Amino acid sequence: MNEFEIQRGLRQMNTPRVPQADLWSGIAARIAADAAAARAPARRRRWFPFAAAAGMLLAVGGGITAYALHQQRVAAEFIASTGGPLPVRVSPRDARDVSRAPGGDPRLLGAAVVLDAAHAELEQALEQRPDAVFLVSLLNRTNARRMKLEHYGARAG
Repeated sequence: MNEFEIQRGLRQMNTPRVPQADLWSGIAARIAADAAAARAPARRRRWFPFAAAAGMLLAVGGGITAYALHQQRVAAEFIASTGGPLPVRVSPRDARDVSRAPGGDPRLLGAAVVLDAAHAELEQALEQRPDAVFLVSLLNRTNARRMKLEHYGARAG
């Protein structure tokens, strides 16, 4: 094949041609079928995380409910066996009158109770391990918080 024949063949390829069969209808049908097939599994997968979350929520809720019912039954058995209610431990700070809150402000009583309980626990731990330096630093920080709470109480009321 020489150069002239190659150029003539290229010119003939450049002319518009009509396909023997209508290809567009087949292509459109395949695209529609692929799109429908792709949509169906996506719907099922979209609900899976919600179903899993709902199942976990039911399991946790059921466990908490079962635990609460068990505790109620144990308490009822204890009361029935001893003839009295469960013993309650009240710290001296809890038993104080609300008017004796830091600075006389009853809103600060809860924080004072928590800080006093933490102080008592740290002192007990320090009695068990007198060589624990970190307990001393925690005790100092707790005392600083107590002083700050007293300062807030003095400013508040």
